[in-house]
This record gives sequence, C-alpha cells and structure tokens, in this order.
Amino acid sequence: MPAIPVTVSFVLYVRFIAGERSALWDHQVRTLLGFLAVVVTGLTAWLVLSGQYGLVDAARFATFNTISVVTTTGYANTDYQLWGNVAAGLFFGLTFVGGCTGSTSGAIKIFRFEVMASLLRVQFLRLLYPNGVFPRTYASKPLSDDVIGSVVVFFSIFFVCYSALTIALMAMNLDFATSASGAVTALANVGPGIGNTIGPAGNFSTLPDGAKWLLCFAMLLGRLELFTVLVLFMPRFWRG
Repeated sequence: MPAIPVTVSFVLYVRFIAGERSALWDHQVRTLLGFLAVVVTGLTAWLVLSGQYGLVDAARFATFNTISVVTTTGYANTDYQLWGNVAAGLFFGLTFVGGCTGSTSGAIKIFRFEVMASLLRVQFLRLLYPNGVFPRTYASKPLSDDVIGSVVVFFSIFFVCYSALTIALMAMNLDFATSASGAVTALANVGPGIGNTIGPAGNFSTLPDGAKWLLCFAMLLGRLELFTVLVLFMPRFWRG
C-alpha cells in the first residue's frame, strides 16, 4: 500500500540512494512489517471465524484499515467498529503505534516500543537472575543511556499529555470513548477515533468548539513530537 513507503525513515532512503542496498531492510522496518503481518493475519482470522466476511474480503478490509491506522494515514474503507468489541479495542491500541522514526508518520513509533521492550526484558531477567549481567541492546547493539532516557521521558510525557487531554475532553461532557480515542488520535495524528461520534463512520464536526481547539493543539503537540511545543512553556526558554 502507498502508506508504507512514507512510514519508513527517510534516512534509510538516503542511504539506499547512496548505494547501501540493504538499508531499506533495517531492523525497525522488519519489525514494522512483521507487526503488521501478525495483526492483519489475526484480524483476518477473527473476521472469517466470526462469520462476518469471506477470506478475500476479510483480508482486504483487515489489511487496508490496519495499515491505515498504524501508519497514521487516516483512511477507513468500512466501519470496523461493527466487527465487535475485540476489533474496536484492537484499533484503539493500534492508534498508539505509528511507523518508523524519521518518517512522516505520527504516534509513538516502532523504535521507541522496541527500546521499551528491551528495557522490560532486562528488568524481568534481573528479577529472575539478580546476579546476572544483561546488556540493554537494540538490533544487537548496546543502547546508550541518552537514548534510553529520551525514550522513557517521551513515553512518560506522551501518556501524561494523553491523560490530561482525555480528562479535559470529558470535562466538556464528552463520553469516555470519544474523549479517550479523540485524545490519542489527535496526539498521534491518526484520524478516526472510536465511538459513534468520531469513529470511522463519523467525524469531529459535532464536537464543541472548545474540544476542537483542544484537539487542534493536541495535533500540533503530537506532530512536533511533544518536546518542541512543551519547551515553549518553560520561562527559561524565553530568558535564554
């Protein structure tokens, strides 16, 4: 699908053009493609086994909508909320994922999830083997403290902002599904949310003006990866 190329880091394209033919088969790209394959396969099986579609239609709908949400493209070719709570919950979770770092996609990005997975793995191993030495690695290379720190801080700030936005939207008398999915879809710049109002078959037009302004700010915040906007609220930035 056309959404996949723009979710690959543009640095990899430069390396590929410069003659490094294996650049586009980067570890992060392989993880993204593997993740998409697992989700699409599982969702296709669910749609077939639940009797909602035949194999061909199930694969088509599952592939298009999964890739659209993960790559933050924003399209939907059917109302996947009608597939049941399992599918709705799955697409809500996919809203957080995003493509590769260095690409035009939004959300948290695959690389940060990989780093967090590496940290969790090491933490569990240390609980099992207190005297063991377990290096924190990514693609078989050691992770520096700076990289780990930036990823942990990003995750923390992302979910703090997400929680604050969700509560603020609920304070405007929006239901939880609209508030929670609206906050993350704006931060991640995905497009459709969950629920009858802003789901794949709905739109944001009926939301209060205050909610629209708040979601616009959330989109800017997420598009600029949080730090670029939040630093503007630090008095020290303006004194500098």
